[in-house]
Amino acid sequence: MQHRVTALATAVALVCTGVAIAVFAIDHWGGVYDDTFIYLRYVRNLDAGCGLRFNCHGVAVEGFTGPLYLAVLWLGSLVTHELIALSEIACTASLAIALGLAIWMAVVIGRPREAVGLPAVLALGIAAVLGLDHFVLLNAITGMETALAAAVVTAIALAAITGRRWGLIGAVGAGLLVRPETLVFMVALPILPALRRPKYLATAAAIVVAIGVARYAVFGAFAPNTYYAKSGGTWRHCELGLGYLAGAFADFPLAWFAPLALALPAGPARRACAFLLAGSAAWLAFFLRSGGDLFEYSRLVFPLVPLLDVLALAGFAEFAGRIARRARAGAIAAAVVALAIAVRGHVVHAIPPQHTSPRVLEWAAIGSYLHDHFRQATVATVAIGAIGYYSRLPIIDLVGLTEPEIARAGRSVPPALWTKRWIGHERHCTECVLAQAPALIVTTMHRDQPWRELADARTGFYADWLLLQEIKAGKAPYRVLDAEVMPGDHILMFERIPGAAPPGP
Repeated sequence: MQHRVTALATAVALVCTGVAIAVFAIDHWGGVYDDTFIYLRYVRNLDAGCGLRFNCHGVAVEGFTGPLYLAVLWLGSLVTHELIALSEIACTASLAIALGLAIWMAVVIGRPREAVGLPAVLALGIAAVLGLDHFVLLNAITGMETALAAAVVTAIALAAITGRRWGLIGAVGAGLLVRPETLVFMVALPILPALRRPKYLATAAAIVVAIGVARYAVFGAFAPNTYYAKSGGTWRHCELGLGYLAGAFADFPLAWFAPLALALPAGPARRACAFLLAGSAAWLAFFLRSGGDLFEYSRLVFPLVPLLDVLALAGFAEFAGRIARRARAGAIAAAVVALAIAVRGHVVHAIPPQHTSPRVLEWAAIGSYLHDHFRQATVATVAIGAIGYYSRLPIIDLVGLTEPEIARAGRSVPPALWTKRWIGHERHCTECVLAQAPALIVTTMHRDQPWRELADARTGFYADWLLLQEIKAGKAPYRVLDAEVMPGDHILMFERIPGAAPPGP
């Protein structure tokens, strides 16, 4: 009888979760991030035979976070040329897989208490907590690798809980190709006694070495270029990282109670929980170095959320059951906690139906304007996603995501100016940019009146500001160029003065 209840509850949880993802995706379709277009430009260049280059005639550079996600998009491009929709389909499917694996994990971890209905409670509870939270569902439509990362990390957790050793190593290896932070789970493998055997450790090490060697052979670096462009390491980064973790606590409060899972009875399941908690703790600790993220919704924490929520609910059930000395009381406590968190998330995180971001629309319009008015002009800008995708022109990334020289210059925003807005946009190298003599410098500044005078020019990013100082000082041969990319929307650009002397050696 209990097996039937568990099976029915699992089916209901999966169906409800799938419906929630589908409804949210329909109401928010088209809400891709600007960084999504970086992936899509790589896909387009792969289809054109340019290889892993952001600029077809440039150097190979890993200006993206997830090679596996890029591979998924590229394979999808063989079927459809609707790349924006393809990225959202990939995200929607990945999120559905992540939440489905979380429900499966909840059933597995609750089976020792199946007599009191705990697997059913955990399955339905996790479905409610994740399926009703718009901060979770948002990852279905951003077009980024976050949902795939959540699917892979949850697969790691499920393999650990079920004792599938080779599956665990394979899942961690796949995770390394989605988010480099997944390396922490590879390092944590020896926490599991069964994984301490030489054949497992040697295989894990071989995977790490193989990925590093392949990366160096293709890109000339052992880490993604995005790491060099975003790495921090100062006390200010640490402060911002603490703030980012505090925000993540507010966004996903249940996940932070995952250590309660250590209250589970001694055995393989508890050891698996210790492994997952250690890896998750190391993942979160890295934010103290990087400073976290510019975006809201705690997207860099989200890949951990499904597994941590499962551990937390299971921990609540075990802890409450011990206090009440009744296993059924634990199941009831888990149900109450899940319901409270689900309702809170649904109310506090509600995102009204909306589609493409106005800023992304504007950057897409800039890209189209450049494509229509310029031919083969090299463009220097910070917002390289939609601008690069729609313009199809050679792009110089002012903050180094796709420019190794800028990324590895090691320059950051002065500490006195450091705020959350600079995270991921701190790198700069003015002389590197001017040495390439871009025909256009495109800023993110816009207004409803034309830009005419240099004295009126202002910028939004530090890298832009440094270039503007060079222009104002007469050290860079550029003049103001106004571009009305949409009716009443004027973008500040700088055009290289014709006949200007080429940059010096």
